[in-house]
Amino acid sequence: MIQRLRISNFALIENLELDLKKGFSVLTGETGSGKSILLSAFSLLLGERSSSNLVGAYSRKAIVEAQLDASPEDKVFFKAHNLDYDEPLLLRREIVKDGKSRAFINDSPVPLSTLKAFSIEKLMVHSQYNTFELKSKKKQLELYDLLSGNEKRALAFSLLFENYNAHGQDLEDLKITYVNENKDRDYNDFLKQEIEDLKFDEVDYSVLESELFKLENSDAIRAILSELNAFTEEGAIYSKVKQYVFGLEKLGTKDKGLLELIERLHAIGDDLSMVSSESSYYIDSMGDDPSRKSFIIKQWDAYNRLLLKHGFKTQLELQGLLDDLSKRNENIEGLKQRIADMEIAHKVLESKIDKAANQLHSKRMNSSSLIANSLKEELFQLKLPETKLDFKIERGALQSTGITNLSMVFSANKGYDMIDIENAASGGELSRLMLALLKRISEEKKMPTILFDEIDSGVSGDVADKIGVLLHKMGNQSQLLVISHLPQVASKASAHYIVEKKEEKERTRTYVRLLSEDERIYEVARLMSGEDVTKAALETAKTLMN
Repeated sequence: MIQRLRISNFALIENLELDLKKGFSVLTGETGSGKSILLSAFSLLLGERSSSNLVGAYSRKAIVEAQLDASPEDKVFFKAHNLDYDEPLLLRREIVKDGKSRAFINDSPVPLSTLKAFSIEKLMVHSQYNTFELKSKKKQLELYDLLSGNEKRALAFSLLFENYNAHGQDLEDLKITYVNENKDRDYNDFLKQEIEDLKFDEVDYSVLESELFKLENSDAIRAILSELNAFTEEGAIYSKVKQYVFGLEKLGTKDKGLLELIERLHAIGDDLSMVSSESSYYIDSMGDDPSRKSFIIKQWDAYNRLLLKHGFKTQLELQGLLDDLSKRNENIEGLKQRIADMEIAHKVLESKIDKAANQLHSKRMNSSSLIANSLKEELFQLKLPETKLDFKIERGALQSTGITNLSMVFSANKGYDMIDIENAASGGELSRLMLALLKRISEEKKMPTILFDEIDSGVSGDVADKIGVLLHKMGNQSQLLVISHLPQVASKASAHYIVEKKEEKERTRTYVRLLSEDERIYEVARLMSGEDVTKAALETAKTLMN
């Protein structure tokens, strides 16, 4: 149970420290006094979303903190989440002006999901809105699973279904990728074949360009090189250089400059001899094969056409494109294999989820009569003696909740057939049915603390009195906090807190305080008669409380 509640700078509450009692406690106050602020505070402790609007005007940060009793199971949770265990336990939420919030367990910062996982076993909050949710098929199934002990099975199934759906979506995305990639495969194969026909592993196109140049200019090259080849003929330039060298050497000169000139003439002679020799060799190496020339021209044209087509300048760039096209084909084949593997895995998941859905459906089928009878017993105590109630369970399509279609069918009046509860129950009947459901759920889950916001909405008179009696009984099992406007309900509480809003200086503040016995009598009387509390109302209040 919650021992103490601390609230700071939260909406209209500046500072609040509230020691909470065991059993059934009621909170009352005028409309607009701030009872909903307490509801919001408890919701934050349950890990619900926060809002910067909840931060008050007294500082930049709002704080909601609860001090709780510990139970033996808590040590397991703390160990699993690597948290320091200490008693009593502290849950805290902090919200700053920019809307950011932080969660703490025993002063250790934790993810919101961790706070939620812990507090959901400690605290249950029910608002008026939740009663109207009873008209939702999804909510009916959720409550039914809580009552039938299938809550964890249903949660496990929803996670399995989420995994199944995500796997299926991944498979579909992969198939779309494969289709898109495969659309261009024929064209890519054509491009790949064009480049492969150039035989890059056999041909260096820079060498081929050189050979083509020789073939295309062979006559001109021969004519020029034949002239060069004549350098060494009798009387040609080579023999003249040799004569000059011979004449100068014959002089036997000692002049350094002349010696250098002789050396240079020797070098020129050697170069002329080498040029003549190489020219002769080059002429001999030149072929004159028209078919070879035709083949090379064809290859060279094909090569240049692809360079132009792809906007490239080198053989290396074309080779890069060929490698890329080859990889694309490998990727497509890889995608095809991944799809095949995923389809096998998806069938395994499909079989697994089908089995789990059938098991969950079977478990649900086994509990309906027992739950319906127990609820009818509770409703009998709440002045609905002619209630007929059942759960219509049918097999449906696979969804996140399983294959179970569940409808709660209901009739509160003798002689009327049961119909879907959303069409059968009045507001007061819905409130009583929800109260009966929540009583059973709290017993099933052994919930330490429960907060009800106007669970008695839509009822009055003797029915309200019966609700008060039932809430008092629930307080024997759980710490029960009930926000109410009904004197019959308030009078049955073990402790009574009042929520008050006061204008002080330039600000409005909300306060919560525990009432004394005399103050309780006065407040119950006020709930009956309004602001003008009469002597008769006070006497009636005393009677109700006794």
